[in-house]
Amino acid sequence: MENEEKNTGQEIQDAREYAECIINAVREPLVVLDGDLKIISVNRSFYDIFKVKPEATIGQLIYDLGNRQWDIPSLRELLENILPKSTSFDNFEIEHDFIGLGTRTMLLNARQILRASGKPNIILLAIEDITESKKILDGLHEEIRRLETLQREIAGREHVILELKRKVDELERRVLRRHF
Repeated sequence: MENEEKNTGQEIQDAREYAECIINAVREPLVVLDGDLKIISVNRSFYDIFKVKPEATIGQLIYDLGNRQWDIPSLRELLENILPKSTSFDNFEIEHDFIGLGTRTMLLNARQILRASGKPNIILLAIEDITESKKILDGLHEEIRRLETLQREIAGREHVILELKRKVDELERRVLRRHF
């Protein structure tokens, strides 16, 4: 019996270490929250990108993180209202100004992780910073609008050119009739 408990404890420890390795290997910031929205853990990417320290992160309510920078109304709505009803959300875009980082556009994905044996559920929140991609897309859309405007201007000028060419052809026919 004691051996079984020891093996089970080791298996649990191994599983925890395995999960932590996977979470730390992910390039996007990941946050694991308890049911009260307190931070259980975050991955290395989260620390690196958002410039926070473990001692100021673990155990904190997500909204209190980084001098309350994460107290974002749309994030609060997602975590407190939408997630409990649907257990997940995908590609929810938020834009927020972070001290030291500037304005960032992020896609949020979250999942409630249902746990066995009466343990409280946890929430996995994945954050993808799409700020640069969004800037590039906005630039491409602006270039498309500029090219469409140019195309309309050219189409308007094309009519003038065709009319001018018609007049030149008509003048050429008159001149040729006089000389021949």
